[in-house]
Amino acid sequence: MPEIIYAFVSVAVIARLVTVAVSKRNEARLRTAGAVEHDSQTTKILTIAHILFYIACIGEGFYRAAPASMVTYIGMAIWAASILVLIGVIATLRELWTVKLFISPHHEVRTSILYKICKHPNYFLNILPELVGFAIALQAWGTLIIGLPIYGFILWRRIRAEEIAMRATFPTY
Repeated sequence: MPEIIYAFVSVAVIARLVTVAVSKRNEARLRTAGAVEHDSQTTKILTIAHILFYIACIGEGFYRAAPASMVTYIGMAIWAASILVLIGVIATLRELWTVKLFISPHHEVRTSILYKICKHPNYFLNILPELVGFAIALQAWGTLIIGLPIYGFILWRRIRAEEIAMRATFPTY
């Protein structure tokens, strides 16, 4: 497998580890401020699914000995664009952003451009394109075809839980 793919996988894993660190820091602050976590079970399942999706893509890419081609670069570009959106989401939500579902006593509904474009940019403009881009970059077609619908169902449960929590907290949501 070409070095560019090894480098890409390394960058992708490091990027996700950095976001987990940001999430953990924000989670500690939110808990201290009295935030309430919602639907922790789905969060655990979603976390496992995300990790397994990455591992499956890496395994399939290595097994197939995916060459660096235009397809690889398109996947990398999709992944990179999704990470830019994630950075925008984190910058918008600041201390409210975590991989878990928290509602803080000081929670405010954000109305930035990302949230005007899409009600759930973290899910639809970051996570789904991230997974699609990662799979395409590694030419992990089996993982993409089988894994994405499974992940999508779990993500749907998460979005539904978030909608319920937000409407319960913000009647005008």
